[in-house]
Amino acid sequence: MASLTWQEFLTQSRQFLRMSQHLNDKWELYEKNQEEPNIFLKFSQKVRSKEDLINVEYHIVYSVSYQVPMLYFQAHRSDGSLLDLEATWRLLMLEFQSRREELLQMLTQQEHPVLFRPFMALHPCRTAEVLDQFGQKSENLVLTFISLYGPHVQLQLSNGYGNSELLKL
Repeated sequence: MASLTWQEFLTQSRQFLRMSQHLNDKWELYEKNQEEPNIFLKFSQKVRSKEDLINVEYHIVYSVSYQVPMLYFQAHRSDGSLLDLEATWRLLMLEFQSRREELLQMLTQQEHPVLFRPFMALHPCRTAEVLDQFGQKSENLVLTFISLYGPHVQLQLSNGYGNSELLKL
């Protein structure tokens, strides 16, 4: 199965950060301390809704239980108020609007394991299986994970991440 140890997650997250810096893509590495799982990747972007400009903050956090990356996110209106689960679904999860039962199985609201605040999260139960479906092992599972899961919540990576030379940074 395509799982990661904590050390592999750290190494690959730092490699991803170097790639982001090279591409001037504004990802950050948040370090509360060096203990597992107190380090995560962070990215913010604005997403336009019908009535407002929404700030969405994404976190790639290590799941100790599943030993895979996990995607947490929060969406705030311009006045700072947090979008609820329904509003988040309508804004970010466009492809699942007609498949509500499937969405309920993958999107949940839970406490962030580092910040201890409620965040939306994509459940990691099938992540290792999804990452395993690529015949050749990924050189950076964190990058592969963001590439696969990000678009489901309007998080798109630059095509520059596909440059294999960046993996050598």
